[in-house]
Amino acid sequence: MGRVITQAQITETFERMAAKVDGQNAGDPLYKNMAGNFDTSMAYQAACDLVFKGKEQPSGYTEPLLHAWRLKVKAAA
Repeated sequence: MGRVITQAQITETFERMAAKVDGQNAGDPLYKNMAGNFDTSMAYQAACDLVFKGKEQPSGYTEPLLHAWRLKVKAAA
């Protein structure tokens, strides 16, 4: 079975949506923008991991990825 969409299409959509999410959180002084910071935004990278690495997770559970990203965020604080 062929791919329905490409990784590039997913990434482009994530980047567009990051800007929308940033706008929704504009009033939160603790929020860190994702748009324009894709290489450094842990939230953006975590979201991408859930999509692109989700299939590799045991039984499809997202918790190992989310837990790993929570630890990275805490370590960076």
